[in-house]
Amino acid sequence: MKILKQTPNELTIQTSSVWDVWLLISPFIVIGLLQIILASNWIGGGIFLLFSLSLLDGAIEETYIFDKTFSKMTIKRRGVWLHDVAECSTHEISAVELEEVGDSEGNSSYYVDLWMFGGDIICLRSYSLTEQYKMADLIRSYISIRDNRTLSNVFALQVRES
Repeated sequence: MKILKQTPNELTIQTSSVWDVWLLISPFIVIGLLQIILASNWIGGGIFLLFSLSLLDGAIEETYIFDKTFSKMTIKRRGVWLHDVAECSTHEISAVELEEVGDSEGNSSYYVDLWMFGGDIICLRSYSLTEQYKMADLIRSYISIRDNRTLSNVFALQVRES
């Protein structure tokens, strides 16, 4: 996660960089090309090149822009074959929560969920748990929404005390 801009009127967060992706796939491209050129191994080199292209396909750069001037949130998703832009009002966001999703092998993935008043959920992604906590807290404080878990715990304590 990279904070591109943080002013009183605008917060811009980017989850991955295009250069990070190129750093990841460049060894596979080099090995594939060297196998094709030096060893005339078209099959082995082709496998490395196809593998690098499959990694490139999954590389999506996401940018989240929260604009207080126009009270809107813009989500830009960009990849090799993808260019998607979505907008919504920041007034529609009712909660910002961190969600843990586990698979059958016990591995967990974490997402920042933006709960909308209409019941929709917008999932924002990042690659580490610490980045997710930081992103959720930053968005909460920027659009002035408290953590719902804290609010529900306070409410539960008030009910018990009554």
